[in-house]
Amino acid sequence: MIHKYILISIYCLIAISNIKAQCWQTVYSGGNGNAFTDVFFSSDSVGWVSEYISGTGVYKTIDNGISWEPNDFEGLDQGFSVFFLDENIGWVGHSSRTIFKTEDGGETWTEYDFSMDDLTPPYDIEFLDPDTGYMVTSYARAFRSRDGGETWDIVFENEDWQLATLDFVNAQEGWLAGSISSEGPTRILHTTDAGETWEEQLAAPSSGSGAFGSNVDLHFLDDQTGWFVNRTNLIYKTEDGGETWESYPIAQEGNAFAMRIFFINDTLGWAPSTDNAAIYVTIDGGLSWHPQSTDPYFNFGNTSIFMTSQDNGAAVYWPLIKHYLGGPAACNIQLISPSPSSTTTALQPEIKWHKVPGCVDGYRLSVGLIPGGTEIIGPLDVGLDTSYMMPFALLEDMDYYISIVPYNHVHGLATNCGEPFAFTATTCPPTTLVDTSFCDPPFVWVDTSFEEAGTYLFEYLTSLGCDSVVVLALSQEDDIYTVIDTALVIGQPYNEVVYESDTILTEIYAASNGCDSIVQVQLTIITTALEPAFISQWQVFPNPVSFGLWFHFFSRIATSARLVIYDAQGRELFATELLVQVGANKYLVEAIRDWPVGLYWYRLETRGGSLSGKVLKE
Repeated sequence: MIHKYILISIYCLIAISNIKAQCWQTVYSGGNGNAFTDVFFSSDSVGWVSEYISGTGVYKTIDNGISWEPNDFEGLDQGFSVFFLDENIGWVGHSSRTIFKTEDGGETWTEYDFSMDDLTPPYDIEFLDPDTGYMVTSYARAFRSRDGGETWDIVFENEDWQLATLDFVNAQEGWLAGSISSEGPTRILHTTDAGETWEEQLAAPSSGSGAFGSNVDLHFLDDQTGWFVNRTNLIYKTEDGGETWESYPIAQEGNAFAMRIFFINDTLGWAPSTDNAAIYVTIDGGLSWHPQSTDPYFNFGNTSIFMTSQDNGAAVYWPLIKHYLGGPAACNIQLISPSPSSTTTALQPEIKWHKVPGCVDGYRLSVGLIPGGTEIIGPLDVGLDTSYMMPFALLEDMDYYISIVPYNHVHGLATNCGEPFAFTATTCPPTTLVDTSFCDPPFVWVDTSFEEAGTYLFEYLTSLGCDSVVVLALSQEDDIYTVIDTALVIGQPYNEVVYESDTILTEIYAASNGCDSIVQVQLTIITTALEPAFISQWQVFPNPVSFGLWFHFFSRIATSARLVIYDAQGRELFATELLVQVGANKYLVEAIRDWPVGLYWYRLETRGGSLSGKVLKE
């Protein structure tokens, strides 16, 4: 099968992004100066690419498509399509409606003029031997040559048609594809007498973007088995020479419109699409398809694909040449978190690992209680993501094992991946008992008022996911001298004072009966208070501050919050209600410019926890 396709309009180029998968790599980028239109390999190592804009016309590789060099020849400056019988004999369709032929591997070229009135350049060229070849132009004509391309005879002509592609499997039998209008259904024509007569086999609906030129492709392995695409989500397949066709979706979701098709045998094939330039692969003859992500690129970027084997090939886009380097996926996973150097981790960890080089289409993740186990997670296909947040909390003080196995669709899962990564979930702190008493109600502990003695339970979520439990045992006594062991979240004022470390206070209170009660308060500052899990990249600046204080952070959810600023004595100086948005949030407190020099405390209170700290006014 030959792939010779041209986009009629030049599309704006966008910046090349980082490659997401390493099976397909950009090996040549010409920017605005190139428009690659077709690719063809005459052997495993030697290949050719036609080019339309730069004035070069043809590029050549001799190292399997890894590197490409221009094949400069005067007059051959705008190549539209390319075909080679072997490493020496080949043809290039030129934009001036001529054919260039080489018999010495591109060292020299001979130009043959086939032009007729109102013809477009050759879209697709295919030769069966050094003499017999076929060609189509989009202007309703298909041609046959019996003298190596020197002269051409029309074998199909219909002024209402727009032809796109052809494929011959022998000297007598071949197919044409095109449409009667740019918006109409795509039609396939079949000949069994070397193009003398044609019979219509299929009229397939196409997308609204047209079904001719670069949007249609045929590929036949033999006189029975073939495939067809026309820029829709469907791949058409025949196993009876085109008499009947079955269609299969290239993607179950989204708008992945197939634009090219290439098979190296009856099971393994590729189909570039408009789905962020993803190239889909099948290993079951086209019944199901799997994406091999490449650089996200412009909608009509791909113009041709050619595979020399299951592990080598090339695809061209307007300014790019991509090389496919396959082979089994390597299994050199490097874990980032949980840290391999740490024996314990959070109860609900995020699993992260480095991207594996080589031909990788995705990763399979498993988490179990034994090496290789899947009791907790998996095996889960996470695609090309290199991180996974556990959707639930693990049991504390338990051993777990993580297995991450790269794969590609052609060769399957990587082998010999070694031992899984082991980690132990953190051991949560024991329950804290606060045993205290009061004389006359109410008794206020932290931010709660108690009227009666009793035992009260408080739970705090730590950064490791633990429930830190505090039990307040409160009794009512008549003693004058009282000792209170209490706990505060860091940044929370006690009697209008904010303490940073454990502190013992002695206070004298006037009881309602006129007696003075001497109270010794032992403050324990809880530093593992709940911080909002949905907030990240927390920044408070400048610090020290003179004129205005900025609060920057990112939020994964939309919610409400309260921002409070205290002075060193714990007195509230500033408070405001905030509407937290998804993404970046920025808030400026200008009032601080009028405050005296000194130390101040801030606190962001949300339903999911709080963040606090201090700043210095200078």
